[in-house]
Amino acid sequence: MATFKIDDIEYDTDNLSDIQKRVVALYQQALREEGEAVANLELRRASRIELGKKLKELIIDAEKNNG
Repeated sequence: MATFKIDDIEYDTDNLSDIQKRVVALYQQALREEGEAVANLELRRASRIELGKKLKELIIDAEKNNG
């Protein structure tokens, strides 16, 4: 007996039709994928920021010191 909650109401999947179960599964998959996409975006943003700092250190600041 699997259950899930929507708006603090608990539903039992045993009482759902096949179509309803499929929609619930697709919704849960969409939530998972959205969470992964957000995490991926945050990691890429953090990487870009760190690369920008390294770029400034190794190229921009180095050129100022050599020039």
